[in-house]
Amino acid sequence: MKYRNMYRWLILLLLFITVVGLLLVSSACVTLPRVTVSISPTSQTVAPEQTFTVDVLVEPAVAIAGAQFDLSFDPSLITAISVTEGDLFNQGGYGTFFLPGTIDNVAGTITDVVCVIIEPGGTVSGPGTLATVTFSAGTTPGTSPVHLGIVIVGDKEGNLVTDEPLDGSVEVSAE
Repeated sequence: MKYRNMYRWLILLLLFITVVGLLLVSSACVTLPRVTVSISPTSQTVAPEQTFTVDVLVEPAVAIAGAQFDLSFDPSLITAISVTEGDLFNQGGYGTFFLPGTIDNVAGTITDVVCVIIEPGGTVSGPGTLATVTFSAGTTPGTSPVHLGIVIVGDKEGNLVTDEPLDGSVEVSAE
């Protein structure tokens, strides 16, 4: 009888520890801060042969130190001209390294756009523009998605903190 009560208490203690552990883990997973990366404007209408820009915006919920993205579009409707660094990582007055990526207007992609703070321990936590992409509209009317593909945002320890990116679109209007 004595061992039966001790066995029962041991089972209850292990069950309690397991439940508390699961609650702590699930609570930590639910409350992880994330970073929103989006295309701005989310949609726009342009005239044929018009030059226009699209910004890649970042709204961090935690301090971040670097970001990378790929972007795709319909090359039969719009053509990428250039990618320039935005103000996101310059907010703290830090030095940055910016790589404008590779534009492929046949495939409709811009790959490996990267910006990082190069000063040890440097981070920013305010929203800003990661990069500005300049496009030119073609002569064919239609709507091109502006899709963020691989998006990676990291904190100063290199931990990933990216949420699902929010895409945009550009309509080339015949009018």
